[in-house]
Amino acid sequence: MDNSFRKKQSISDWLNQKRGKAQYRPAPTAAVAVSKVIKPFSKKFGKGGSSASTLTRYWPEIVGERWAKISKPVKFTGNHNRRTLVISAPGAAATLITSANQTIIERLNAHFGEKYIHKIRVLQTKLIKSDKQTSIPKRGLTPNEEYKLVEGLKNIQSNELKLALEKLGRGVISDD
Repeated sequence: MDNSFRKKQSISDWLNQKRGKAQYRPAPTAAVAVSKVIKPFSKKFGKGGSSASTLTRYWPEIVGERWAKISKPVKFTGNHNRRTLVISAPGAAATLITSANQTIIERLNAHFGEKYIHKIRVLQTKLIKSDKQTSIPKRGLTPNEEYKLVEGLKNIQSNELKLALEKLGRGVISDD
């Protein structure tokens, strides 16, 4: 037993002498270090500026109210040279968006940067009827409009009539 122990010890010593040094690993690049910190925040508070979920927030500003009412960005596909934006639209709206493809691509590239979007793919979805009517929020009155409205109602004696006319006036003026 003593001989076998010495034999194992000598093999162990020999291996320790011949074994290479532990591999030196350089520090991670700044991008890797930052991404480890940013990813949890990105998942919690929303995705980056070019994700489809973020694009949904700015969709009406980019493509206009007309297209925003009938479409919704779904996702980006492809690589950085040939990126495709997938848009969902119900029924015949998909055909309308396909026909305005180039205009929408130009607007998106103006928002993201030149040649960011290569093409658009439109998915035709079912028409969804909503119970609530969605309307564009009305703008407030300017101080000048407010003054004119109050001055125009100054001579009305009945409070109920005055309130009704003021409400009507605000609605008519803010619709412009």
